[in-house]
Amino acid sequence: MADSVVNAITNTQSTYTSNTTKEATNDLDKEAFLQMLVTQMQYQDPLNPSDSTQYMSQLAQYSSLEATMNISSTIEQGNGLNLVGQYVIMNTTDAAGNSQMISGLVQYATVKDGEVLLSINDSYYPASDLDSVVDYDYYLYLNGLAEDGKLNEDGTVTDGSESSSEEEKTEEV
Repeated sequence: MADSVVNAITNTQSTYTSNTTKEATNDLDKEAFLQMLVTQMQYQDPLNPSDSTQYMSQLAQYSSLEATMNISSTIEQGNGLNLVGQYVIMNTTDAAGNSQMISGLVQYATVKDGEVLLSINDSYYPASDLDSVVDYDYYLYLNGLAEDGKLNEDGTVTDGSESSSEEEKTEEV
């Protein structure tokens, strides 16, 4: 029954496509920026040294980059911590490498080694495995449909008109 509810949610979600994918990027991080600055200072022409204001400008850019990355990390952690009490679907990979969907209410969240871990059904899952956040009332609605037999295993909703028309035919005979 819970699988059909998760299937209904993921099938609804699959009708929409996302343009955001996680790809390896060649963007410079703060370590690469600092390394370039040190290399530039190390190999400058001793007869024509660079202006010190250029270095100050580059150090200011480095500080700005580091602050932006720290803010981004804090916001990301805050988003994970705000999931407490929400019904979520996690797309996880088990020890054997099989992908599986786990759903449930987030009981609490914790940060360990800079990574947000969500406690769902008394197990920890990294927030990076988050697939969907579902309104709990909507989940209860789908769960009610599943209990009434109106929600198929593939997540589609049966309107019940086929079974009622068959019952009418039986009563007429």
